[in-house]
Amino acid sequence: MAKSLRCAVCGTLLRNVAEAQNHGELTGHSSFEESTEAIKVMKCVSCGKPCRTDAERDMHKRFTGHAEYAEEKAEAVLNTEQEMKEARDAMEEDTDMLRAALGKPPRAKVGAGTHGADPGSEAGDSGGELVTAEVPDALLKEMEEMGFGRNRAVRAIWFSKAVTSVEAAVNWLLEHDTDPDIDEPLMVKKADIEGAAGGSGADGGSSKEPVDPAEARRKAEELVRKAREKREKEEKELERQRELERIRAGKEMQKMREKDEELALKRIAEQRKREKEEEARAREELRKKLEEDRKERRRRLGLPEELTEEEKAREAEKRKKQEEEEASKKAFNYVKPVSALSKMRNQLVDLKKQHATGTAGGSGEEAFKTACATMMRYLGNIAANPGEEKFRTIRLANAAFQQRVSSLPGAINFLVTCGFEKTDDALVMRPENVNVELLNGAGGALNEALTNPFFGML
Repeated sequence: MAKSLRCAVCGTLLRNVAEAQNHGELTGHSSFEESTEAIKVMKCVSCGKPCRTDAERDMHKRFTGHAEYAEEKAEAVLNTEQEMKEARDAMEEDTDMLRAALGKPPRAKVGAGTHGADPGSEAGDSGGELVTAEVPDALLKEMEEMGFGRNRAVRAIWFSKAVTSVEAAVNWLLEHDTDPDIDEPLMVKKADIEGAAGGSGADGGSSKEPVDPAEARRKAEELVRKAREKREKEEKELERQRELERIRAGKEMQKMREKDEELALKRIAEQRKREKEEEARAREELRKKLEEDRKERRRRLGLPEELTEEEKAREAEKRKKQEEEEASKKAFNYVKPVSALSKMRNQLVDLKKQHATGTAGGSGEEAFKTACATMMRYLGNIAANPGEEKFRTIRLANAAFQQRVSSLPGAINFLVTCGFEKTDDALVMRPENVNVELLNGAGGALNEALTNPFFGML
């Protein structure tokens, strides 16, 4: 009793008819024979995948890490020759339908002799026997010298019916270069070989004019050269498309960076607007409170709540003097610090390159971000409360400041650019050095250094 099926083309052992059908669909092989050799199948204990060969087990172990296998007992799979014949006929019909859909000639079928003959008879066996295709040795040798594989050359010569020239064979190869079975051995009916031999012997010499072998070889090489030039042209075009795509991606990335910077500037402008509105509201509330306090003091002193004309004149003169002083101070301080902002940005770029780029484990990048966040908090407190001296003074001996900021050389220079003055034991920003415009610009640069991953890379 048969234990397995053997593929007559590649020798693969198959356990049952279903596996033979699957093998035929994948490879195009349609010749199988019964075998008494049992298939030893090792089944993966972890996932249950069956592996028939050591190579298959090694590959499964490499990709999954599973190393435990148990032998799977296979039962006898073929009981009658009729089951084998039905499976073979079904596979051949499916193969012919597939080749017809692809526009290829039907494959030779095992046992396909005279339609009315008995498959076991001598006539049927002789007509359906598969043998290796035979082609003229001279043409085969010439195509092999041109660089074509043997199986590929045999198929080209056989299907193009080339007799004296390889030109037709080369043309056939150019049209069928992507066929899945182009490099497989060509098996044909023995009767077909005998018919081809008889036909060529009868009128092979007169059916076609003799062609100069050198001319045919030149034409074949020309065809091969054109095919190679076509492939090279396609590869160059593909490379050009890749380069255009790379340029397009770079432009899109640049646009995204510009958009991020624009949004950052917009957020800064909105924040400044809110701060000005809040400051105006605070000033108005303070003015109202001072006005109420003044009226209360005058009531206690027995004076009328409203000022006399003489008092109003003194108040107006005093207010005018204060406004002139503030305008003079503002005119002195409010100079758009373009050069200072550029200097601060360059300092942050240098600081990032020194401490955040190329540091093992990313510790340098974390230290850089911590320093930026700490300095932004210092400057934000001063911008929101310019009159508070405690925010304008940073002790150099402070442990948190030493750990987060001063441990990075160059960070203190950035604070000095923002308006701090370095003394023996502290960094101090004098009231006259407070420039809200400069502080807001420094905060924007620090925020970009924290949020923009491409900061300092251009």
